Amino acid sequence: MEVNERLEQEKPLEILAVPESQVDPRVEPHVESEVIAEDSGASIEMEEPAPAAPSWLRLAYCFEFLIAVIAVVMLWGQVGGQGHMDLLPWYTKLACIVSMSWFCVRFTGALVEQRKVWNRHAALWFSGILLMGLIMGGIVYYYHLHEVPDESDSEDSTAQVVSAPSWHDQTNR
Repeated sequence: MEVNERLEQEKPLEILAVPESQVDPRVEPHVESEVIAEDSGASIEMEEPAPAAPSWLRLAYCFEFLIAVIAVVMLWGQVGGQGHMDLLPWYTKLACIVSMSWFCVRFTGALVEQRKVWNRHAALWFSGILLMGLIMGGIVYYYHLHEVPDESDSEDSTAQVVSAPSWHDQTNR
């Protein structure tokens, strides 16, 4: 039985060199989890860092936030009724609109930045959107119940017809 010595030899790992013209210095290389040994003998496993997001993604999130603000204002005015919206104080509307828009942007971010589309972060931000929608509906309903009713016509405010004596009636006496 012959043993082939070439199979038993360790082959060096071939590393493919990437030309420097294709390396982006802003993007950190992908690092897998490492185990760091301390002096006490315990080991700590480091988490895998998130991949660096493209710089244009922040700009896209800013535009999405501005579009979400417009969409939330329009939708809330149509669903809640513009008359009821006029009764709300400005700071309540501002807080609700900004927080709902923020939840929408973070929901999109959770969908885009993770490997699985529907993940724990996306579910968390979606539940925030639903909760904020219920809060906004409750605020409009509260102001609907406590709005000042329109003054109805009462007998005290009706005009009465009063006839004054005419000049003709006074001359014939």
